[in-house]
Amino acid sequence: MQVLERIRSSLSSQRELEASSQILRRAIEGRRYLLVTSTGMFRGLGRYLAQLVNSLTSSSTYYVEPYELTYYIAPYDESREVDVIATATPEGYSDLYLLLDQLTLTGHRVAVISGELPEQLKGRFSYIDLVEVPWNELGLLKLAQIVAYSIASLSRGDLRRRASRVLDECTSLHAVVEDLIELYREELGTLRSTLVRPHVVTYTPTMEVAAQLLAYGSDRSLAVVADLPSVHAYLRRVSKDVVAFTTDVEVYSLRYHLNKVAELGGRVVELRLRTDPLTAPLYALILVYYVILEGTQWT
Repeated sequence: MQVLERIRSSLSSQRELEASSQILRRAIEGRRYLLVTSTGMFRGLGRYLAQLVNSLTSSSTYYVEPYELTYYIAPYDESREVDVIATATPEGYSDLYLLLDQLTLTGHRVAVISGELPEQLKGRFSYIDLVEVPWNELGLLKLAQIVAYSIASLSRGDLRRRASRVLDECTSLHAVVEDLIELYREELGTLRSTLVRPHVVTYTPTMEVAAQLLAYGSDRSLAVVADLPSVHAYLRRVSKDVVAFTTDVEVYSLRYHLNKVAELGGRVVELRLRTDPLTAPLYALILVYYVILEGTQWT
């Protein structure tokens, strides 16, 4: 129960979500095009943000790797400067500094959503729009919750029905933690036994951030993250054990890749979330944090 309570207490209330969402909404609302990037280990958070914007709003968003943006786009898009949203986790703060320096120098408007930034970085870029949350062992879950709530609250017209479900799920996460763990107890048990051996972690598009947390958040064995089309290439070189983060709606596109893993002798532990792919990462993060906090040391 102690682990469950730690997870519940880390989640934002509706009031906190509404306060945090103002800056992201201001950065996106009314923009036809946006660029999204991420610095740090958890780049899937930026891709998740881009997927939400493209699915729930009238804006078009493109994910760009930070080095691409710093060296190949920002210096050469004069008179075409597109607004940028960056997500950042602690391991990426030095890269974020370089990125912000280039973007502000070249006239881009920037918003950042991150864990607690160093004072030097905040002082240097005090004029940027910033959503900052306390960075602790559950910080990634809180950031993802804020991202999902903020983007869904921008939805209008025909997209509003789906967005309303996303908003409802974001604000009720604390109430479903215990039931969620119970629902996936069998898969979590198999997952625990896999984590003590070298393994490959794979994912479908919205689930990347949960896969990264599993691979980087536990120090009990070697883990490699690979997207689904390339996962089979790691079976002989790393491990036959594969952890796959998926959702129900993607089952038909998964079949070929998972069958290929099986043909090569791979053993798949699948965490298949039975919900909208836009909220599935939130539930997957809860499940991964539960496993990490219950049985491994956070790194």
